[in-house]
Amino acid sequence: MDKNKFIDLLRQTSQEVGVSLTASKLELFWLYLQELLEWNKTFNLTGIRDPADIIIKNFVDSLTPLPHLERSCRLLDIGSGAGFPGIPLKIAAPQLQVHIVDARRKKTSFLKHIIRTLELKGVTALHGRAEEMEQPEQQFQIIISRAFRRLEPLIKLVSPLMEPGNMLVAMLGPISETEQKRFNLLAVAENLKLNKVVSLELPRGRGGRTLLFLQKQQIS
Repeated sequence: MDKNKFIDLLRQTSQEVGVSLTASKLELFWLYLQELLEWNKTFNLTGIRDPADIIIKNFVDSLTPLPHLERSCRLLDIGSGAGFPGIPLKIAAPQLQVHIVDARRKKTSFLKHIIRTLELKGVTALHGRAEEMEQPEQQFQIIISRAFRRLEPLIKLVSPLMEPGNMLVAMLGPISETEQKRFNLLAVAENLKLNKVVSLELPRGRGGRTLLFLQKQQIS
């Protein structure tokens, strides 16, 4: 895929999920794609190889929570892999303070490389597990992950890291009404409130996505 086709497709599909990207941000995504494709030859960072699929299934998918987020908050991305959703969110909303944690060293190495290459400020990548993290001086207002297929282990993992008012954004596949009711019960058990459920279809028929927004409650 040449650069002009890449920019046109990313611009159009990001707008379809409610995110407008400037020319300079589109350039950063183009560099991101080139580095991802090159590193993927050796390190298998993502099983998605086709550039059009990377644009929609990785870049645009990562941007879907942005219209629902406060853009000047501190955000923790758990299990980011090759940077999704943390790096696309940072590119699109530079005001975000982004902290990325991944347990796989080769992916953390790539993340540090891409942060340097794109000259991103206010974003860090750490190798390790979220449950082993030291508590930061400042709380993360938002914890986000698209690395989990199921909500239960994600809630169990991040709930201890959250203070009242903090938000967990879980990026899952399509869910049924029955699953949503079960998720409500899971949330209550961890003192979380399911504030919002956003169901959407990725552009160009690339599949469904469900965003769950769960807020930590004050213990009464």
